[in-house]
Amino acid sequence: MRNAILVGAIGLALAGALVAPDASARQNEKHQQDNDRDHGKAHAKKQQAKQDDARRDAEHRRSDARRDAQHRQSDARRDAERRQADARRNAERRDDQLRAADHHRRVTETNRQRAIQLQRQREVDYRHYIDARRAAESQRTAALRAQRRAQQYAYQNWYWQQQLAQQRRMSQNYAYYDAPVAYRYVRDGRYRDANRYQAQLLQQAVRYGYEMGVRAGVADRRDNWRSDWRNNYAYQDASYGYNGYYVDREDYNHYFREGFRRGYQDSYGNDYRYGTYYGERNGYGDNDNIAVILTSVLQSILGLQQY
Repeated sequence: MRNAILVGAIGLALAGALVAPDASARQNEKHQQDNDRDHGKAHAKKQQAKQDDARRDAEHRRSDARRDAQHRQSDARRDAERRQADARRNAERRDDQLRAADHHRRVTETNRQRAIQLQRQREVDYRHYIDARRAAESQRTAALRAQRRAQQYAYQNWYWQQQLAQQRRMSQNYAYYDAPVAYRYVRDGRYRDANRYQAQLLQQAVRYGYEMGVRAGVADRRDNWRSDWRNNYAYQDASYGYNGYYVDREDYNHYFREGFRRGYQDSYGNDYRYGTYYGERNGYGDNDNIAVILTSVLQSILGLQQY
C-alpha cells in the first residue's frame, strides 16, 4: 500500500515537471506576440504620420503654386493693360504730331504762287549780280598780278571759270514749288523752315564754302601771303554753286562763308581740324583735290533738323 502511494506521488511529480515548461513557453510566446503586435502598430502609426506629413507638404506646395500662378497672371494682366494704355497714348501722340506736321507743311495754292513770284525775283537779282561781277573781273585780276600773287591769281581765275560753267549746267526743279516744309535750320539764333530742296542747297553752301576756303588758303600759303580770308574774292563773292534758285542769296552767302572760313584756316595752317583734304596738299586748282567738311561741323553750322 505504501509502495503504491509512493509510486503515485512520483508520477504526479514527474507530470508536474513536464507540464511546467510547456506553460512557460506558451507564456513567452504570447508575450513575444504581444510585443510584435505593439511594434507593428507603432511602425504603422509612424508610417501613417509620415504619409500625412507628405500629403500636407504636397498640399502646401500646390497651394503655393496656385497662389504664385495667380500672382503671375495678375501681374501679366496689369503689364498688358499698362502696355496697351502706353500704346494708345503713343498712337494718339503720333496722330497729333502728324496732324500738326501736315498742317504745318501743307502747301496751299496761295503759298505756291508766292514762292513762284519770290523765285522770279531771285533770278532777276542774281542775273544783275553776275553782270556786276563780270564788269569788275578785270580790275580784280589786275590787282592780283600787281601783288605778284601768282597762286592766288590762278586759283581765283579757276574759281571764276568754274562758277560760269556751273551757271550753264544748272537748272531749276519745278517740283520745288510743291515740296512741303520738312526741315528747320538756325540762322542768327532763330529757326527757319525749309523744304528738301532748300535744305540740300544750304548744306551744299557749307560744303562748297569749305572746299573753296581750303583751295584759297593753300594758294595764299604758297604765295607766302599773309592769312587774309576776309579779303579773298571767293569769300566776298560766296556764290559758288548758287544759281538764284530755292533760297535767298544772302542765306546762301552766309553759310558759304561759314564753311569758307573754316576751310581757309585748315589749309593755311596745314592743320585740318574742320574737315579733310584728299589729294595733293599743295594743290588748289585741280578738280581731283577734294576737301570735305566734317559732318558734325556742318551740322553745328547749319543746325538742320527734320520735322
